[in-house]
Amino acid sequence: MAIWRKVVAPLICCIIFLIIFLLLKNSWIIVRNVAPGPEYGLLLFLVPGMVTSLISRDSAIFSSFVGGLVSIPVCFLLRMAFYPRVRPLVQELAYATSAIFWCVLGAMLVQLLVIAYRQFRQH
Repeated sequence: MAIWRKVVAPLICCIIFLIIFLLLKNSWIIVRNVAPGPEYGLLLFLVPGMVTSLISRDSAIFSSFVGGLVSIPVCFLLRMAFYPRVRPLVQELAYATSAIFWCVLGAMLVQLLVIAYRQFRQH
């Protein structure tokens, strides 16, 4: 059962990560309507980390990191094949790194809430 969670949790994280990437790049989810500005869509990458953290509680942070890291090459391939390149490669790498950061932060947030809930129940 533990091996199942260690393999499936990063895979599920990768799939959700790719779905969010496709939703943002196809503009099916519009998070801002002004061209120059902050990328609020990156906050959606909290969701794969949260789901991964709920699936794999013993290695949630590592699983979400691996899931995000595995999905980045696939996202780059999709980006090169189907979407026009409007940003330089360095900016795309920064976007990908930021997406992985938000994914891991989502897992850390769920872990924090689980620990706080356990502490609250003890007292």
